[in-house]
Amino acid sequence: MRKDDVELYQYTPETGPSILFTILFGLAGITFVFLLVHYSIKSKSKVASLVSSQSTLRCYDMLKLAGAYIPFIFGCFVEFVGFAFRCESSRYTTMLSPYIIQTIFLLVSPTLYAASIYMIFGRMATLLFAEKLMIMPAKFNTAIFVIGDIGSLLLQAAGGAMMSDKSIASSGSHLVTIGLFIQIAFFGVFILNEFLFLFRINRKPTSVLMRCGSWKSLNVVLLVNSFLILIRSIVRAVEFLQDYDGEIASHEWFLYVFDALPMFLLVLSFNVAFPLNNIFRIQEESIQMQLFARYDDDVYPDIDEISIEPDLVSKSE
Repeated sequence: MRKDDVELYQYTPETGPSILFTILFGLAGITFVFLLVHYSIKSKSKVASLVSSQSTLRCYDMLKLAGAYIPFIFGCFVEFVGFAFRCESSRYTTMLSPYIIQTIFLLVSPTLYAASIYMIFGRMATLLFAEKLMIMPAKFNTAIFVIGDIGSLLLQAAGGAMMSDKSIASSGSHLVTIGLFIQIAFFGVFILNEFLFLFRINRKPTSVLMRCGSWKSLNVVLLVNSFLILIRSIVRAVEFLQDYDGEIASHEWFLYVFDALPMFLLVLSFNVAFPLNNIFRIQEESIQMQLFARYDDDVYPDIDEISIEPDLVSKSE
């Protein structure tokens, strides 16, 4: 391992908290994988029975629906690896490699959670026939937010890597800061989108929205977790604006209180809420309402007003 004469920390890092969060994120990630597999298989069987007599319904392929949670799982893994290397870095404070890895991984992990939040919200709105209630066209809504998220991730990762070289450390810090502000900007717009969505729902709910109640609790989870990521990103942006000698960079507790803890609460909320409500359940309710509409167009008049995208059509199995 290469050593560097630069002081990597402005404090003496504690190993205990890093070990704790390594275990917590590892367990949470494994638990969520189990939940995702279990409920996706269970839902696939139920959806197959619902659509057996219909050739076209607005619904997602099960892999595409489950795919919305894949970035979240990678986020848990990245947090796990990041804190594992922070344990190593806390023990050997002059070793550069574990310091770089933990810095980059802990920086970029929230962008992975954000990607899942964007995709879940987009799929939920589509299944509820509520695309017109969003701030931008549904066709581009998820893609725009995810592209912004990827751009933020790449800038933060590149900047974190550059900070390991003294000659370009300042440029790396600027890149990370830019990446964080991009993340803050996109999340600010996304949260505005969610509030606008709720406001318009109250004014003009679709037939599906009035008969599918599960989306409300899922939307609350997405909204709360969006705020957790936003607060975390603001604090990290301030940290890099203050530079290496700033108040935040000089005290380790900021990392755990404003980064590790909010991100673990996000992961925990996904795990706790998933058995109670998830995107699979919303799809099942949506399909049931669409089938109900086949028998009573007066009750469900808006189903025929919205075109069905080819990639959303589920063929009978």
